[in-house]
Amino acid sequence: MTSALHDFQQFVNWLYVPAQGASEDVRRFAKIVLANFATVAASSLQHSQRSVVLTDLARRMLHSADPNQPPPNLAVADGAWGWQNLRSLTIGPFRGFRSPEPFDLQKRIVMFYGPNGSGKTSLCEALEFALLGTVEEGELKRIAADRYLSNVHERRFAPPALLASDHEGQPVTVVADADTYRFCFIEKNRIDAFSRIAAKPAGQKTELIATLFGMDQFNDFVSHFNDSMDGQLTLLGLKQRELAGKRAALVQDITVIENEQITIQQLTQAENNLAASYRAGLTYAGLLAELGTEQAPGRLQELEQAINQPTPTIYGISSTALLEAYRTADEAQAVVDDLATQLAGRSSQVSFKDLYTAVLGLQGIAADHCPACDTPLHGENHVFHDPYTKATDGLASLRELSELQERHTIAFSNRNAASQTLSVQLATFAQRVGANADSSTPLQRYLANPQVDQRRAWWQDAYQADSSGKSLAQQAIDWIVTLEAGDVVARQAIANRQLLIQERDQLNQARINVATMAANRQQTVEAIAAARARIAAFDAANSTLIQVASREAEDIVRDSRIKTTYDQFLRYLRRYRSELPGTLMAGLNTLAMELYNEFNRNDLDADKLAALYLPVTGDGRIELAFRGVPTVRVDALHILSEGHVRCLGLAILLAKGLSIHAPVIIFDDAVNAIDHEHREGIRETIFQSERFASTQIIVTCHSNEFIKDIQNHVPTNQWLSYSFRRHDGNYHPRVQGNVTTQNYLANARAAVNQGDDRSALGASRQALEMLTAKVWTWMRRCDQGMLTLKIAGAGTEPVLRNLCESLRTKLRGATTFTHDDKTAVIEALDVILGIPEQSLVWLYLNKGTHEEANRDDFDSRVVESVVQTLESLDALQLRVR
Repeated sequence: MTSALHDFQQFVNWLYVPAQGASEDVRRFAKIVLANFATVAASSLQHSQRSVVLTDLARRMLHSADPNQPPPNLAVADGAWGWQNLRSLTIGPFRGFRSPEPFDLQKRIVMFYGPNGSGKTSLCEALEFALLGTVEEGELKRIAADRYLSNVHERRFAPPALLASDHEGQPVTVVADADTYRFCFIEKNRIDAFSRIAAKPAGQKTELIATLFGMDQFNDFVSHFNDSMDGQLTLLGLKQRELAGKRAALVQDITVIENEQITIQQLTQAENNLAASYRAGLTYAGLLAELGTEQAPGRLQELEQAINQPTPTIYGISSTALLEAYRTADEAQAVVDDLATQLAGRSSQVSFKDLYTAVLGLQGIAADHCPACDTPLHGENHVFHDPYTKATDGLASLRELSELQERHTIAFSNRNAASQTLSVQLATFAQRVGANADSSTPLQRYLANPQVDQRRAWWQDAYQADSSGKSLAQQAIDWIVTLEAGDVVARQAIANRQLLIQERDQLNQARINVATMAANRQQTVEAIAAARARIAAFDAANSTLIQVASREAEDIVRDSRIKTTYDQFLRYLRRYRSELPGTLMAGLNTLAMELYNEFNRNDLDADKLAALYLPVTGDGRIELAFRGVPTVRVDALHILSEGHVRCLGLAILLAKGLSIHAPVIIFDDAVNAIDHEHREGIRETIFQSERFASTQIIVTCHSNEFIKDIQNHVPTNQWLSYSFRRHDGNYHPRVQGNVTTQNYLANARAAVNQGDDRSALGASRQALEMLTAKVWTWMRRCDQGMLTLKIAGAGTEPVLRNLCESLRTKLRGATTFTHDDKTAVIEALDVILGIPEQSLVWLYLNKGTHEEANRDDFDSRVVESVVQTLESLDALQLRVR
């Protein structure tokens, strides 16, 4: 699980990116998993094994784990590689290599080929261990590294020694770094798995990119996290629930205890409010002091004592009113006396007035005759003077007297009224002061009997001064003045007494309220004490359950934190896995598309890609658009054949290597995962194009033909090859390095140098076949591939000379076709075709070399010319315009 460990380390570093917003606990949890990665990775989803492991780790470590970011991995930045190419590798003892075996890697292309079981896999695993620090296959098989990497015959292993050349060409030791070098490897099993996933249901295709990039271990590691850890955590308070059920009977008592402080505060506040309602600013203690007790009397007792004093007497008589009564009586008497004097002076007129009045009084009964003499008033014998007329005229002459009499009558009545008022005043005075006929003082006796007589001015009798020099009337006035002053004092005392009564009543009501509050406080205190007693008895009876419930509560707090942390951690982890394809394949769309089209260069142009859309999430699809219908996007895995899917997988992997400017790409039997139809395009793209000119390529392959094609299409100074063969009994691979070559022209040149013209022509025929095919392919790509060929019959191949003539004819006739290499190709064909068709050379070039007797010797100069011409033709780049 080393690759998964490296990927998880990247995830942990990703959590510390501020934009992710991961909590401190999530980071702690991730670091715990990282520190115990082997233990966690060994657990699985089944039976919640992983949750059990994580629960134990979290309970022991989460609270104390360091939340700080771990040291970052030292992965190289794009283009910042510490070396430019691998230099040498020494293997052994290691896997299939029993003893040290050195390999020279100082070429752009290094090829290892041989049959299965000859040691190629051990070589790739040595490179994997040297570059990544681990061998994935051993981990997948769950074999300990020491045992998996050891040579079974030596029973040990030595780490492979891998050297590289730095940018100054000096040797440096390569230090393993999985993060840096993981994309330098392209393996057959990854491409095979990629093609197989294409046939799986859509729900299982989320592993597509992880498999392709060798991150399936991380994907598998993430998938074994349980959706929830709740089953292993204490989240429900079962013991607390049991305890709560038993405590249900105590709920009121618990409430009383819980609310004790509030209740006491409410009582205190009510007491303070009561005191304040009696008087602003008064405290409850002050109110109690005012209510007092027998031992410590207070304001209330003081009020009771003051209120219980006798009520002062208010006489309610007025000196002013009595003076006014005396004055009124005197004035009324003076009027009567004056009118009486005037009437006495006119007393004679009174008799006539009475006579006239009497006559007029008889008019009603003796209207027609004189009431005195009975003489008729009218007729022959009538009175001389009409008595009634004379009486009327007489009364008219006495009107002033009449008015005087009337005024005298009214004045007399007024005098009597004033006399009555004065007598009432004196009687009231006597009654108020308790005077009677037996009183000890003349004044009181006078008040009790002032000798009222309506026929005279009786009150004036009291105007006479006595021995004291003051009249009784004056003494009465002076006494009233004294009593009036006493009344003022008495009234104030009575008014003050009412205020005291109000204050006393308020304090009495406060005393009642205080008593009520005291009773409430006492009841509350007793209720709290009783509740405590019942709870204490309950706690004693259930002490064990209470302890267990308390620990359970602590466990719930602890495990609730773990649950929250795990749920968040899992969301982040799955999100990281989901976003990983987008991270891995960012910016690869165009480059991968170009590589795919180059692999499939022989396909119709309409079948090549116009666009490629790599997924940015784990459940995203790989979509593409063909040049034939560039506006339509289709699912690549649905529409492509298995061979094309494999080409797509290889294109994505190569695009990733190019995007990070990997100095080396190692093909671990990857070419054998590609069908024969696409190998030519792959070979030309990887080994012959300028795209990989600065990239070192190491390839292992058991296809001898593929290796042969590389050797013939790549200049010999750019490659070296090693041939592996099974051991011959010593259990160590037989390795041959650059001893033989399958390059036709190299073999032809070697044969020429040795004077073996027959072998030189045999190799030249193979080279000419290869080169004519190369030229024809080049012409086809330049839209000049339509040839007219002579063939012997149906199903036969064209004679090589006929093919050369058709190629030359086509090039000479294509007057509008211009190319830098066109003239050189025609000149080379001219040289080859300039050799007579019936010559021994063309006999060999057309048919090949065979062991035939009695043949003439070859013209060495012609053979040299053939080889040189083919070498010059091979040197042409033949690029499409």
